[in-house]
Amino acid sequence: MAKIVVNGKNEELEKSVSLSELLKLKNIRPEVVTIELNDSIVERKDYAVTIVKDGDRLELVYFMGGGENG
Repeated sequence: MAKIVVNGKNEELEKSVSLSELLKLKNIRPEVVTIELNDSIVERKDYAVTIVKDGDRLELVYFMGGGENG
C-alpha cells in the first residue's frame, strides 16, 4: 500500500502505480493536467514511466479554457 498526498489530501493506493495509471484511476485526461511530483514538474512524456511511491506528494494543476478578454 502506498500513502500519498494529492493536492493536499491524503490518499492511499493499493499498489505503486505510474502517473499515467493514476490519471486513469481518477478519470483525468493527461492533456488537461500538469503534475508536480515532490516539488518538481514531470514532463508529460514521462508520465508512463514515473512511478508514484509511498510518501510522494503530488499537485495536479488543471488547465482551464474559456473566459473572455475585456
